[in-house]
Amino acid sequence: MRTYHANEIGNVAVLGHSGCGKTSIVEAMAYRSGLINRIGNVNDGNTLSDYSIEEINRKSSVNLSVVPIEWNNCKINLIDVPGIFDFTGECESALSVCESALIVVPSSSGINAGTKQAMYKAKDKAKIIYVNGLDNPNSDYTTKLQQLKDTYGKAIAPIQVPIMDNNKMIGYVNVAKMEGRIFEGTQTKPVDIPEELLDEIQPIKDMIDEAVANTSDELLEKYINEEPFTKEEISLALRKGVIEKTLIPVLCGTDQIGIQIILNSMVAFFSAAGDMTNSLIVNNIDKNEEEIIGYDESLPASIFIFKTVADPFVGRTSLFKVVTGTIYSGTSLYNVKRKEVERIAKLYQPCGKELIEVDCLHAGDIGVVTKLNASKTNDTLCIAGYQIIVPEIKFSTPYYGKAIVPIGKSNEEKITNAINKLLEEDPTLQFKSNAETKQQCIYGVGDIHLDILLTKLKNKFKVEATLEDIKIPYRETIKKSITQRTRFKKQSGGHGQFGEVEITFEPTYDYSKAYVFEEKIFGGAVPKSYFPAVEKGLIESVKSGVLAGYPVLGIKATLIDGSYHNVDSSEMAFKTATSMCFKEAIPKASPALLEPYMKMKVVVDEQYTGDIMSNFNTKRARVIGSDVLDDGLIKIVAEAPMNEVMNYAVDLRSITQGQGIFEMEFLDYEFAPDNITKRIINK
Repeated sequence: MRTYHANEIGNVAVLGHSGCGKTSIVEAMAYRSGLINRIGNVNDGNTLSDYSIEEINRKSSVNLSVVPIEWNNCKINLIDVPGIFDFTGECESALSVCESALIVVPSSSGINAGTKQAMYKAKDKAKIIYVNGLDNPNSDYTTKLQQLKDTYGKAIAPIQVPIMDNNKMIGYVNVAKMEGRIFEGTQTKPVDIPEELLDEIQPIKDMIDEAVANTSDELLEKYINEEPFTKEEISLALRKGVIEKTLIPVLCGTDQIGIQIILNSMVAFFSAAGDMTNSLIVNNIDKNEEEIIGYDESLPASIFIFKTVADPFVGRTSLFKVVTGTIYSGTSLYNVKRKEVERIAKLYQPCGKELIEVDCLHAGDIGVVTKLNASKTNDTLCIAGYQIIVPEIKFSTPYYGKAIVPIGKSNEEKITNAINKLLEEDPTLQFKSNAETKQQCIYGVGDIHLDILLTKLKNKFKVEATLEDIKIPYRETIKKSITQRTRFKKQSGGHGQFGEVEITFEPTYDYSKAYVFEEKIFGGAVPKSYFPAVEKGLIESVKSGVLAGYPVLGIKATLIDGSYHNVDSSEMAFKTATSMCFKEAIPKASPALLEPYMKMKVVVDEQYTGDIMSNFNTKRARVIGSDVLDDGLIKIVAEAPMNEVMNYAVDLRSITQGQGIFEMEFLDYEFAPDNITKRIINK
C-alpha cells in the first residue's frame, strides 16, 4: 500500500446492531478492494477484524478493529465497531477519529435498537445507511425505507432499489440516475428498468428529489417549478448534503452483493480527512488559547491516541490518528499531558491483528506504535516546539458493579496488575477497593462487559476470577433521645481505673457526619482535660452499631455530667466509660438501619416513559420530575435505594432495547423499611 495524504484518506466507522453483518461486510470490502484474496467467515473465526479469542468464541465483535482498504485512488480506514451495547467505549473511541459512518441495518421490517443507537452515536458524522440481508426471505426493503423515512425524516435519500429474482438480488436500479444494472460476476452491466418496479421506484425518486431540493435555494426553486434535476446536480447535491449531515443515502444488498456500490458511494459522498469541514478545536499550549485546525500536513507533527491494547508479551500497543504534519519512524514526540518524551521507534499501519511496518504516515491517517513508556488513551503527542492538546474522548461512565474475587492464592497476587492493564485498554472500566467491605469492585457498562473482562483476564494474563454482588454500605442511627449514666471502675491492686460519664444521645438526621460532640459540664464534674478522651471513646463507638455492626451516622452526644478520681482517673478510663455508655444507651434510643439512596437521571425515548415509571415503582423509587429534551427524548429524575438499582444498567438496556442512558450518584441515607432491616439483621 502506498503512502496517502490527508486529501486522499477517509476514516469510516462501521456501526449497527450486533449480528447485522458489519464484520462480514468489512470482510467483503477488503476482498473486493484486493486487500485479501479469500473471504473469511464469522462462524469460522477467520475474518480480518474479529480475531481475538473472545470474538472467535462469541462469534461477535468485542473490540474495534481497523481495516485499511484502497479504492479509486483513496485510502479508507474502516473501523469495525462492536454492536453489543456493553462495548460502547469501543464505539466512542472509533467515532472520535472517524469523519464518517456506515450504518448497517437488517432488511427485515422495524428499526431495531442497534440502528437507533448507531444513528444517535453518529449524529454529528456524515452517514450512509446500508440495508443488508436482501437475500433473507423475511426482507422487506420497501417497508424498511418507509420506516427509515418516518424515523429520520427528509434526510433519508434512498438511491437504490433492488432487482430481485426468487428472493435473490440480481441487480439494482440507481434511482438517482434512473439506471438499471444487473450483476455479472464481480461487475455489473446496464439493463432497462423492469416495468414492474416503476410504481415502486417513483415514490423513491420523489424522496430523492425532495432531499436534493432541500440542499439549496436554487434547487428548491427548480423543484417547485417541477423542472427535472440533471445527474450532475443530483450527484453534487447528494455529496453536499451528506457532508453537511442533511442527507443520508440509503444503499441495499447483501454481505456479498452490492459491496462495490458501498465503496463507490463512500468515495463519492464522504469527505476526506483533510477537508476543512473536518476541522477540530484544539488547545494550543504555546498560545494559551483554543485554535481551529484541520488535518494539515504543513503543520508540525502531532498524534492523538484513541485506543490502547494491553498485551502481556508485546506490551502496550497504541492506536493513534495523525492530527497534523507527517510522522516518521524514529521520531521523538512530546506528551503534553504527561510531560514526557516518547520515541516512535517503529511505525505501523494496523490491518486487523496484523501490524504492517511503514516509514511514515500523513495527517488524517491511522497508525500504531508499540511500547510507549507513559502515553495512554486520550493523550496528545507533539513534535518539539508545537504543543497542542486534542479534546479528550468522553467515555461513558460505568455503573454496573460487581466484586471480583480471584480463584486461588496464585491469582490473588496477579489480579490487581492484570486488571490495571485492562483498565488502560478500556476506559469504560473502573476498579475500586472498598476498605469497609474488604471487596475489590469492578464497574463496567453491563453484565456482558464484565463477563468479557473475566475472559480476558484468563486468556491474556492467566488469571482466573469470579464475580460476586457488591455489599451495600448500610449504616445505623437512632430515632429518639436517651440519657445514660455509666461508671467504669477497675481496681487491680495498685493504681486503679475510674471514669464516670453521663451523656445525652439524640438524632441529628444529618447523615453527612457520624456524630456531633458537645459538653455542658457544670462545676467541673469532669475536668476539661478528659473531654478529648470522651470524644475518642465516641469515635471508636460509632464504628459499629448495635443492630448489625454497621457504622453509625447522625447522632449528637452531649456530655452533661460525670465524676472523676484524683488518683485513679485517666484518659483511658474516660474513653472506656464513654464506649460502655454508648453500648448501653443506643439500644434504648430506637436504633434504626439506614440504607443509601441514589439520585438517578435517566434519558430515554418518549415511548419508554411509562415502562421506566413502572419499573421505578418496583424498586421503591421516587420520581422527582421529568423534562422534555430534543429529538423526542425525556429526562426522568428519580431517587432510589442503592440495593434496588445496582443492576439498573442491565434493566434499562432491557426496557429500552439498549437506547436508554443514565447517570447515578450517591444522594443520602434514609431509614430502611422493616422487612429490609430484619433481613439484614438476620444475615
